Amino acid sequence: MPNLEENAVESKGAAPAQSALADSNGASDVHAVHLGCRRCLQPLGNAIPCRCPECGLAIDPSDPRSVCDLRKRRQRVELMAMFVAGVAVAGLLAFGWWFGLMKRNEWLPMLNVIAPVVVLAVVPAVLCARLSRVRPAIAYAIGSWTFVGWSMVVIAIDQLWQGVPISSLEIDIRSTLLVAAPIIALVIAVGLGVGGLIRKSIRWAQTKA
Repeated sequence: MPNLEENAVESKGAAPAQSALADSNGASDVHAVHLGCRRCLQPLGNAIPCRCPECGLAIDPSDPRSVCDLRKRRQRVELMAMFVAGVAVAGLLAFGWWFGLMKRNEWLPMLNVIAPVVVLAVVPAVLCARLSRVRPAIAYAIGSWTFVGWSMVVIAIDQLWQGVPISSLEIDIRSTLLVAAPIIALVIAVGLGVGGLIRKSIRWAQTKA
């Protein structure tokens, strides 16, 4: 009987240790899945080889010069792509705002101001609320802030198209940067804030469901 009790105690003590070991091995396997060759970005999988099967680089999991975290690299690429998307959308918005509204819309002048403000605020809000991570939405918002620079470029292009010399372009860069730039930044920040609140509300509702 004493031996049975001792064995039971030992088995109970061994179980947490085995569970902890399994958890640590699982965590290392999950980390290993995201490792790749730093030279060619070939995924290495769970069983990390001594050399990269693609380019032949000597692989040492503890040496950052031979391996890289593909997950973090993909996240950086995603952030850069969202930033470029924000810049591109800001450029299209600036051209549409100037040539489609400012040059043609005379029946409702208030729309000339409301339209770009709504777009600059709503898109970051939707991205912040819907994407799995917040950082891509922030990267897009930073890129969309270039609407300020795009608007000056568009106005300059319009004046050049009308035959105005470059030296005589009527663009007040100082007032644009001191007034318009902070306003646009505030609008985008408000959009991100609203999107963050919606995001929190959705997650709170999911936890209560």
